[in-house]
Amino acid sequence: MNSEMILKAIQKESPFNLIHLETLFKVDVFPLTNHPFDRQTFSRRLQKAISEDASSQLFFATPEDIILHKLTWYKAREGVSDRQWSDVLGVLKVQGDQLDMAYLNRWARELSISELLRKAIDEAGILE
Repeated sequence: MNSEMILKAIQKESPFNLIHLETLFKVDVFPLTNHPFDRQTFSRRLQKAISEDASSQLFFATPEDIILHKLTWYKAREGVSDRQWSDVLGVLKVQGDQLDMAYLNRWARELSISELLRKAIDEAGILE
């Protein structure tokens, strides 16, 4: 993705991803908007070290917010993104009982993705 495409995505408040070609490391970027959910996501972000000496730190969305954003993105693409669905299932399986299910369910209702969340939870084999 070139800088012009990134700028257009930001202006449209549309998610995009970046890929480091040497390592094939992919990062999903969800631009901050004035939507209440985006503001909530931003307020819950986690700061983590990205190097051994902890001198370099970045902010990351919580697992719950990653799930919700990816389900929203999946729904917006009318369910054609197998990658987003796979990512959601992966986060659910890895995080399992550490997830704040009340938070997930509350925002899924607000974002009109409750059915998708329920389907993903069932498919991931997560027990509530």
